[in-house]
Amino acid sequence: MTDSFAYPLRPEWTTAEIITVSAFYTAVEKAYTQGINQEEFMTKYQAYRQVVPAIMDQKQLDREFLENSGFSIYQATKVAQSNTKKTLRLS
Repeated sequence: MTDSFAYPLRPEWTTAEIITVSAFYTAVEKAYTQGINQEEFMTKYQAYRQVVPAIMDQKQLDREFLENSGFSIYQATKVAQSNTKKTLRLS
C-alpha cells in the first residue's frame, strides 16, 4: 500500500457508513496500486453511492481524497465504468 493518510469522513455518518466508505476508498487505492477485481470495485462503488448520493458531496470527497492520497475517485470510477477486463488497474 501507499503511505498512510487520512480518509475524508463525515461526523454524521454511522459506523456502518464509515466502514462502507472506507472500503470504497481502499478499493480506489488498490485500483491505482495493485489492481482490483472489476466487479468488486463496482459493488463497493454502488455501496458508496448509497452513503453519498449527492454529486456535490461526491465531488467534495473526491477533492479531499485526491489531496490526501494523490488518487482520484472520479478517474477510477470513470475508467471502471468503461472497463471490460476482469481487473481494474490504473497507473
